[in-house]
Amino acid sequence: MAQRRSGNSHTTISITWEDKDEFRRFAKKLKTTKNGDMHESDAVLFNRMLNFYIDTCLEQPLEKGEPTYPNKIVLGDIQPSS
Repeated sequence: MAQRRSGNSHTTISITWEDKDEFRRFAKKLKTTKNGDMHESDAVLFNRMLNFYIDTCLEQPLEKGEPTYPNKIVLGDIQPSS
C-alpha cells in the first residue's frame, strides 16, 4: 500500500490532461454563484466514481491494496534456489 505521511488526508494522482477533461465531464453542478457555476471537486467526484465501481464490479477486491512499485530487495531476503 502507499506510504502515508501523518496528518495528510489526500494524495496526488497523476493523469493526462485528456483524461482530466473527460473526468471533469462527470462532475455534478452544485450551485450557481455570481462568478459562474460551481461543480463538485475532483476528490468528491473520484470518491463517487470509485464507490460506483466497487458496488458494480463483479470481482472481489483484494484484502489489502498492493503497492504501485516494488520495494527495494534486501540481500538477506533472497533465498537461494535449489
